[in-house]
Amino acid sequence: MITEKRFEVIINLLKEKEFLTLQELIKMTGCSASTIRRDLSKLQQQGKLQRVHGGATLKTTSLNEPKLSEKQGRNTQEKREIAKIAAAKVEDNDCIYIDAGSSTYEMVEYITADNIFVVTNGLTHVEPLLKKGFKTIIVGGDVKANTLASVGPKAIETIKRYHFDKVFIGMNGVDLEKGLTTPDEQEAYVKETAMKSGAQIYVLIDSSKFAHTYFADVQIPQNKHALLLTSEKALQRQDIKAYRNRFVIEGGQS
Repeated sequence: MITEKRFEVIINLLKEKEFLTLQELIKMTGCSASTIRRDLSKLQQQGKLQRVHGGATLKTTSLNEPKLSEKQGRNTQEKREIAKIAAAKVEDNDCIYIDAGSSTYEMVEYITADNIFVVTNGLTHVEPLLKKGFKTIIVGGDVKANTLASVGPKAIETIKRYHFDKVFIGMNGVDLEKGLTTPDEQEAYVKETAMKSGAQIYVLIDSSKFAHTYFADVQIPQNKHALLLTSEKALQRQDIKAYRNRFVIEGGQS
């Protein structure tokens, strides 16, 4: 098989499975280990994939972000699994921040703590929070039409005024090399500001977000740690050990 054809085959296989071991690639292409290693190195140099321990994962960068209604219909079982884990972190009398997004929206239903105070930039979160009797503040600012998230300077200035026991952040992508990312720079600033104001930081991220990179970095503040809350499905990834070496992860049977 000529080099260009092998490259095409490898990329197409990774589009189907997201991560493949070296042995799987050898078996699927019928090529030697040295050939596959050489191909993976070249494809990584071209920015088309990322080599990880034992194999490779597809590398994607995106500015695109689907509408909130579309995201709410995806991976619902996983999101509810993660939402329950997140909701269990909330304790009586906590002051918390809940980020906009479909995963964080799901957690509201499962919060059982009493007398909590909630600040959110998610317009869709307000009604279910109020129905549960939680004192709620909606952050002002510019509202994004596709995610219904409040962003911009006003949102950031409002969040800076508060100190949270716990912060729950949604995220679009997590990558071994690039870290946490989101398509919109304004949302990235809001997420970073909230994390700076939180004593404990939780990032809700389902299996579809792994090995994906978006336009804007979301930096975890210095001298702080974030716990990634994820699903059992995500923990079954063949490269999960590499992610555990980079991030603190909780979920499923961990």
